[in-house]
Amino acid sequence: MKILTEFNPLLNEIEFLEKKLFQHNSKKIENYSYEQFILKAVDDSNSILAGIHCQIGGNWLYIESLWIDKKYRSQGLGKELLGRAEKIAVEKKCFGVYLYTYSFQNPGFYKRFGYNVFGTLENFCNENSKLYMKKILV
Repeated sequence: MKILTEFNPLLNEIEFLEKKLFQHNSKKIENYSYEQFILKAVDDSNSILAGIHCQIGGNWLYIESLWIDKKYRSQGLGKELLGRAEKIAVEKKCFGVYLYTYSFQNPGFYKRFGYNVFGTLENFCNENSKLYMKKILV
């Protein structure tokens, strides 16, 4: 046996490892599954102006990414997308929502909607912090 280091690994090798871990977890956790969805705002040509990518698993909603084009920020679009994602989470009987954001990405946005920091990685990419946040829905 030998151990190899590969930077920029092949996608199929990443998927292989994820599939194997998923199979292992499925044997230990009843009904173990993940369901992904996105909500997006598009213009007349279907170009994405804003969107939120989410995953539901373990009775939690995970917000993988939330992005708003600069021209559409501070107009309530982030609030709308976040609210709609939370509504889907409630309909799917999720216990809560979690995400991570960076100290420079306006974590106050999430705090305004009831999210709290439950973990911090300081000095993430130099002087920044990576903030893990959650909101209980039930």
